[in-house]
Amino acid sequence: SPEAFKDLFFQYYPVFFTFARSLVDDKASATQLTMEAMSMLWLKKADITGDINNRAFLYRTIRNNALNYLKHLQRHPDAGIYAGEVRMDSFLPQDILREIQDYVAREI
Repeated sequence: SPEAFKDLFFQYYPVFFTFARSLVDDKASATQLTMEAMSMLWLKKADITGDINNRAFLYRTIRNNALNYLKHLQRHPDAGIYAGEVRMDSFLPQDILREIQDYVAREI
């Protein structure tokens, strides 16, 4: 349910944003990396079970996407912030999406 995603998001976001921030220089890219990984986790939830697997999936996804982004920046220094492919607005109701966006804006 969307409420379950919101709970998962609020539980994991601070830790994984900090991890993403340790990999990339800017907060906006770290935010996008974290939000995309959270979205991917939710969309693959049938394949991933348990807190340990969720955390491992998020660490791996953020790390891999951050490394790809950093390689891209080396080739294209003017590329700007990370723009992920998976967006929360494709599966969340607007009220929950707005609540998550407000939370993220307060955190950064």
